[in-house]
Amino acid sequence: MQPERIGRYRVVGELGRGAVGRVYLAHDPEIDREVAVKCVEILSALPEAERGAARERFLREARSAGRLRHPGIVTVFDVGESRGVPFLAMEYVDGKSLDAFCRAGFLLPLSEVVETVSRAAEALAHAHAAGIVHRDVKPANLMRIEGGGVKVMDFGLARDPAAQVTRDGSLAGTPAYMSPEQVRGEALDGRSDLFSMA
Repeated sequence: MQPERIGRYRVVGELGRGAVGRVYLAHDPEIDREVAVKCVEILSALPEAERGAARERFLREARSAGRLRHPGIVTVFDVGESRGVPFLAMEYVDGKSLDAFCRAGFLLPLSEVVETVSRAAEALAHAHAAGIVHRDVKPANLMRIEGGGVKVMDFGLARDPAAQVTRDGSLAGTPAYMSPEQVRGEALDGRSDLFSMA
């Protein structure tokens, strides 16, 4: 069931859902703007003894992502918890994720692909310079916006806050886009994101 509010944000509708949780379109009454609010519901599936540490890791990563300031990265405005579920309030971006352009009949012209990848790579380079690795670069996390721009989404959320693997031992993330070192559970740096981008 869709909540009416998440923290101070009034929920307007659901934008999407994935392995980590749900994303809602919401209204921020304090600043009178639309925001995207991502609820990280996966933490409630962890054993109770692991939730506190996982929540702290999530908040730490969210704060790091919130310090990123780049026109090609979705801005994080707020982080908090509502009814025991951690959330991020982010810039709402009106566009289409690149996975909509990855099938026959919807492919972008080569010049637009080169421009889009170039802009996304610049945004990732900014994050890498700040010591932040995305860990889940894939078409669904790249938003194409009006005028040919691109926004990289989900910084700080791509890695399962608890670990690289889930409770049943399976990998967290999107296997088709993972670098070999990510699949092996090794330490990651920006090169892993570049592998996923390619």
